[in-house]
Amino acid sequence: MINKISRKKYRIVNKFRFFTFILFLIILIVCILVIFTSNRAYSSIYEEKYIEVEVEQGDTLWCIAKKYMPKGYDVRKMVFELREFNNMQDVRIYPGDIIRIPDKYN
Repeated sequence: MINKISRKKYRIVNKFRFFTFILFLIILIVCILVIFTSNRAYSSIYEEKYIEVEVEQGDTLWCIAKKYMPKGYDVRKMVFELREFNNMQDVRIYPGDIIRIPDKYN
């Protein structure tokens, strides 16, 4: 006797649902490929260029911001950006502190 391997035969009952599923599957595969093969170059060694200013007696962050801000720039925005750039919790600075000013303002 010959052993006959039986294979199940599938029949497509609803062609619209079948083709919708295949289309969805193809779109999903393409999206995954695009995400993982995109050429985004991110560097962990990116360095922001800046100048360092040493705080002297009587200096305030407001004065330093006014001194180094571009013409026509809002001083409040500059103070906020300096705080963000230097990871400052508040605006208090003391003589001897080093304030980094992004090079884009110079």
